Amino acid sequence: MDLSKDYDKLYRHWLEEFQQTELTELTPDLFTYFKNILNFINEYNEETKNEIRERLLKTYKENINFLFKDFLKIREVKIINSALAMKQINLQNLIEAEKLLYQNLVSSIKGYKKVKKISQFEEEVDTKLEKELEPLLETQNSIEDIGVSAKQNFITSDSNVKIEKSNIEYVLIRFLKKTPPLVGIDLINYGPFAEEDIANIPKKNAKILIIEKFAEKIDIT
Repeated sequence: MDLSKDYDKLYRHWLEEFQQTELTELTPDLFTYFKNILNFINEYNEETKNEIRERLLKTYKENINFLFKDFLKIREVKIINSALAMKQINLQNLIEAEKLLYQNLVSSIKGYKKVKKISQFEEEVDTKLEKELEPLLETQNSIEDIGVSAKQNFITSDSNVKIEKSNIEYVLIRFLKKTPPLVGIDLINYGPFAEEDIANIPKKNAKILIIEKFAEKIDIT
């Protein structure tokens, strides 16, 4: 092993990674090559005592360890920043561990955004339902700790009082894939739906189905 040549190759790759914003190509073979350099210099011991050689080897060891660790750290920061920005990167430039880091981060961020949208949507629905159900609950003092499903049964079967639906906007949608049944904000059961089914449902319910790619809006002109 030629330490001078190997060190120079690692240094040039580290410098390229340091100077540009995009990730450099790091193949499994190249990663193994750098890893072997690191292992060699960390495990190498001189059989004969030579102060100059020992000092030189120590310098190589310190520099190679720094370059290799810093090289991977720079790449890690780039990958994390790309994932946070939902920026696509060429997976061919990554080793397997880096691919997993990027893909898991992207999946987690997408999942977080979906849950956030759903939770915000549900908060809006809950507030609206609470206002719409207030007159009913005032006339039924005997009903305690009533849930959404209980409210639905109460409204549809036990009461002649109807929720005012004039303020609920409906849209026509086409389903892109099989979709389980749902309860609309008008407290009507919809579905289940098959691919290509068409339904007219409350806009707030349709919005979340469209966001989740279960359906698309049909524009009637």
